[in-house]
Amino acid sequence: MVVSIGDPNGIGPEVSLKALSSIDLSQSTPIVVAPHHLVHRLIKDQKSYFSASNLLPSLHYITDETEIVDGAINVLESFESWSNLDFSSNNYGQNSSLAGMLSMQSVDTGIKLCLHKHAQAIVTAPISKESIHLAGYSVPGHTEYLMEQTGTDDVVMMLSGKGLNVCLLTTHVPLKSVVEHIDQTTIKSKIRIICSHYNSYYPDRIPKIALLGINPHAGDGGVLGTEEQEIMAPVLRFFQNDPTVKLTGPFPADAFFGRKQFLEVDVVLAAHHDQGLAPFKLWSMGKGVNCTLGLPFIRTSPDHGTAFDIAGKWIAEHDSMLEAYNVALAYLTRSTKPSQA
Repeated sequence: MVVSIGDPNGIGPEVSLKALSSIDLSQSTPIVVAPHHLVHRLIKDQKSYFSASNLLPSLHYITDETEIVDGAINVLESFESWSNLDFSSNNYGQNSSLAGMLSMQSVDTGIKLCLHKHAQAIVTAPISKESIHLAGYSVPGHTEYLMEQTGTDDVVMMLSGKGLNVCLLTTHVPLKSVVEHIDQTTIKSKIRIICSHYNSYYPDRIPKIALLGINPHAGDGGVLGTEEQEIMAPVLRFFQNDPTVKLTGPFPADAFFGRKQFLEVDVVLAAHHDQGLAPFKLWSMGKGVNCTLGLPFIRTSPDHGTAFDIAGKWIAEHDSMLEAYNVALAYLTRSTKPSQA
């Protein structure tokens, strides 16, 4: 299972190593894609912590996927140029093109390992969108980049934690553009991907999906917007006689979360990023996991960002990163694929 290292100036490398120091290596083989020097520096900075966690004897430094061994945490330096990079603690909390390039090269390696069947899942540590833009990448985030690089037609971002699963119709788009990105075809596609995911990993049940309205009060009968009537209502009618889909809505988002109606369904399908993720993070912050549905392999990540304000202080909680790793492993054990890597 691949772990991309994230932005080296943020908490990604820290929480990755902390999380991996507590996993059972008999259950999976982690492949951390990172410069060896970066890992060496982190260990040097916190040698007492990692010595106590028994991480050090588990590290196996490699430069090629053919050198991967079971029962160890493989640190893969996949680019020869990485050996010349200098990582200074003075760079913590700063955006830079170098950090952006490294974080995306780590993701690229993870994608290739999964597509070439050297691994079955990738857990991505947080990246800085500003840094990757400085490095020349135009994508808004991991989700869109993974979709682009795998040639996948459509994907769904799903955040899971404490019994709440939130999926998004739109991901990293400006609020003013949300409605432009939502039509009947989009909603139908997202619903089919969600159902396919459940069919693969939870075949014993059909997911109950609650669709949230786009506008305040779900349009208030057309007074505050007509998208619910013109776009969402036809989709609800389309699926109403489909025995493989259980879809209800559209619900006013504020009342839906305020009344905790999400506890009555398997999945909440929100119209846009903050509509779904603001209440999600209030409900499950620190334990949430982001999973990209619809890719040819499993991808998870923690539900937090680079946390530049605390990078290098070694106070970052690694619970969400560990949960992301464990969720990916759980998906592997539910599938018919082998889960050795």
